[in-house]
Order: sequence, then C-alpha cells, then structure tokens
Amino acid sequence: MRIAVVKPDWGVAGGFERLLDRIVALLVEAGHHVDEQAFPALITPRPVWGSSNAVRNWHDHGEFFRYAALTEDVRRLDLGRYDLVVSTQPPTFLVDHPNVLALFYHQARIFYDLAELYGRIDEVDVRLHRVATDEVRRIDRTFIGSVRHWLSGSNECASRLREYWDVPDARISLLHAPALTETPDIPPPWQPHGPVVCVSRHEWPKRTELLVAAGHVMRGRPAGRPVEFIGAGGRLDFVRGLDDRLFRDPDLATRSDPDAFWMQSALQQTTKPTVHATSPNRFRGNVSDGERNRAYAEASVVIAPAYREDYGLTALEAMLWQRPVIVCRDGGGLVDLVEETGAGLVVEPTPVALADGVQRILEDDDLRHALLERAREVPATFTWQRARAELDHAIEATMQSLSSAR
Repeated sequence: MRIAVVKPDWGVAGGFERLLDRIVALLVEAGHHVDEQAFPALITPRPVWGSSNAVRNWHDHGEFFRYAALTEDVRRLDLGRYDLVVSTQPPTFLVDHPNVLALFYHQARIFYDLAELYGRIDEVDVRLHRVATDEVRRIDRTFIGSVRHWLSGSNECASRLREYWDVPDARISLLHAPALTETPDIPPPWQPHGPVVCVSRHEWPKRTELLVAAGHVMRGRPAGRPVEFIGAGGRLDFVRGLDDRLFRDPDLATRSDPDAFWMQSALQQTTKPTVHATSPNRFRGNVSDGERNRAYAEASVVIAPAYREDYGLTALEAMLWQRPVIVCRDGGGLVDLVEETGAGLVVEPTPVALADGVQRILEDDDLRHALLERAREVPATFTWQRARAELDHAIEATMQSLSSAR
C-alpha cells in the first residue's frame, strides 16, 4: 500500500520521534511504500477560522490558536494519492482522508484530561480556557470521523478515547512499544547503595517536584539515598528553586499539600536558585545515552512520578535494566506497565509515599527479589515482533472498516 505518515514537526527528536522512526521502518519492512508528511508545528500568530467571539487573538489563549492553526494546516494536506494515512500527534487525526489509522497517545491534553488542572495554574484565565476547551472539543468531534481505527499506546490512552469521544472498543487496539534505547542482554547486578534515579523532562505534569520533596523526606533515614535527575525542561529552574526552599526548610516537604509542589506556575521562579552541594537532589540536565545508561546501571531504585502518563518508556527502560520501579497511583500508562509486568510499586502521589516506597524496596529483601525477578521477564514480553503483529492487526482492522463502510 501507499501510506502517508503525518506528523507535526516540533523541532525536537524525543521519544515519540524515535518510536515513529521505528514504526515507519516496520511499515517499509512489510513492503509498503511510506512517505512521511511533516509540517511545521511552531507557528507564528495568524488569524484562524476556529476563533470564537470570546477568544479573539493569540494573546488571549496562544495554545488554542496554535491548535486551530495546526488543524487548518492538517486539513489542507493533499493526501488523495495514498491508500492509508497514519496520523500521529494531535491534531493529525483530523486529516482530510477517508482511511485513517491513528497512532494515538493523547488528545491536546490541556483541553482534555488536563483541562481542569490547567485552569488552576495561576497565570491561566479560567473563563477563557473553558471557552477554548469547548471550542477544541467541537473542532475535534467535527473531523475525527475519518479515523477508522485507533492504535493506542496504553490502556490509559484508550480510556481517553472512550471517555471523551465515545470510541467503541472494537475500533481500539493496543501497541506495546518496546524500549527505544539499547539495553544490556545481561544487566549489571543490582546496586544496593546506588542513588534513586529519575529520567524525565522537568515539565508540567511530569511532577518531578514530588520527587524533589521526597529527596528531602529521605534525608536522615537509614535507607535514604540521593536522588539523581536526568533531563532538562522548561521547569528546571523552578524545580531547582523548590530544592533550594526545601533545603532551607526540609519540614516543608511533609507539611505542605503535595499538589502545591507541582500545581504552580514556573513563572513564579524569578531568581536564580542557590545550588547546595549537600542537597540530596542532583540535577544533571540533558546527558548522552551512555551517561543515562550509566545512571540506570548505578540506580538502586528508579522513580517515574508523572501524572496520567501516556505510556512511560523510561519505566520500561528501568525494568530492562532490572531495576525496581516506583510510580504513582494516578500515573496512567506507568501504572499499566507496572500492573502488566509486576516489576514495580504503585504508591500514592505524595513525597512521603515515594520515600516510603524507596525504604520498602531497600529494606524488604523478599519484595525486592520479587520485583527484580519479574523485571527479568520483561524483555521477552515487550518485543518488536509483538509490536509488528499489533501494527499489522491495526492496519487490517482499518482496511476492513473501510470495506464495511463502502
């Protein structure tokens, strides 16, 4: 078949871009002719047809206007020569083509599962955001009818399809994407005295703030460990500022509402934070693949604290390195991974619960051995052979749906 893979170009090459490269390779290996149709996602302000009387210009709600502008660009793509279109990030599932397979990880989240939380951040105009949310949902419902099948990245992602768009189960299947980085065939032995490691961008709602606070909760505990953060992001200065405040007042980690740590605007960080050499938290920023792998190898525990994560490949990577993982109960796809593999703990999204989880793993030999044993089974479960079969099934379901419609 002639297949177009449509993707907005955000000017970065992150985990999704690496996954998409592998998906394209699988399609080519299956004998399809594949063209990648990328279009600019970093759009300069312009009038758009989706604007409403209440949201009149980019300065009112830039995220809304950007989404409406991207939708215009997607709808203008000429893809008539292709038998199948594979859509990727929003709003590419709104493409004008009769036969679309959506590789789905999320809607535009601040207008869906994060809409209410986003409206609680200080700099957001709640009234305008509600209007923008209603308008985005109207736009989506107007055009998603071309999607014949949804290949969802996790049960968490599939639940959003059901919740917001009433997509029936028969039109949804799952893709269990393997890790995208090289992992050793025989990982090094578990490191009992290694640091707690978090591999994540510092962005909302990755919630690295919760783990920063947990690092200070662990100070002085016999099972306490330093916390090593791998990754940069737009909230890095804010997170470092939080570490500075907690270093000066560590009791703040236990007496504050946990949501207060991450439900704040990063704009509130107006001064350069002080770096304390004796802080339990170390911020390494962006590192090479080799340095990241070294962090996994040296870790005693890996923590992924994100809220309603789409999938959570970093947790899967940690399992492949045979390191015990801790995720939060509202972690979405991260919880899916832990429940499927049994290679981690699920705890409440609080600094104290994260610190207690680390202590349990380090002190409970039976629990730790069970987690490590289950991690050894993960490589045989998450394979590209399995992903290839799931992709083939989704294509077949898409083509059958088109035939039935005719």
